[in-house]
Amino acid sequence: MRFPLSFEGPLPSSGNDDPLRPKESKLKAVWAIRDYINPQLKKLFETHHALQGRTEESRVLMHALIPRIVVDGHLFFPLARSSFKLKCGLDITMLVNHDPASVVTRSGDLDNRLKTLFDGLRTPASHQEIKRFKDVGAPDADDYFCLLQDDGLITSLRIETLRNLAPSPTAGDDHVKINLMVTIEPAEHLHVNRAFRGD
Repeated sequence: MRFPLSFEGPLPSSGNDDPLRPKESKLKAVWAIRDYINPQLKKLFETHHALQGRTEESRVLMHALIPRIVVDGHLFFPLARSSFKLKCGLDITMLVNHDPASVVTRSGDLDNRLKTLFDGLRTPASHQEIKRFKDVGAPDADDYFCLLQDDGLITSLRIETLRNLAPSPTAGDDHVKINLMVTIEPAEHLHVNRAFRGD
């Protein structure tokens, strides 16, 4: 299964965060990514043939996707789940507001900025990622779509950084435009993941 996603906004380095107590500045960026990706994934579920239940493979997958992931009382709906035995590849084009050659020395090193991006593609890992960013006790009106249950499902990565030639005049050095081509395919042959074969 292949499909595009995009994100535009600040992408700071994650630094040396304790994963159990991430910095609020990083969480703000992570939730901005989640909020940007959520409607795109919702549209994918509405339009992709593998997610329409019109074939046996699709119906098996849709049934397996029924259980939501519950974190601190909130419901999340990841497409790629660990139990499905999948692997995810990302082909990323990142437009930056500075010389691409300085991507490791300005706005944080590239590895840590990518870690922030990956965190935004997965479901929250604990209530530490929920507090102050979702109302505690408020029921979710809609499913909150995420790409991954766990960013450990990312097994291949290609990234190209280019200078953004049309930046917003108010955007800082950490502002990026990202286009991702996502490829999700079976890591093992299971009945539940047959719908992920092909585009």
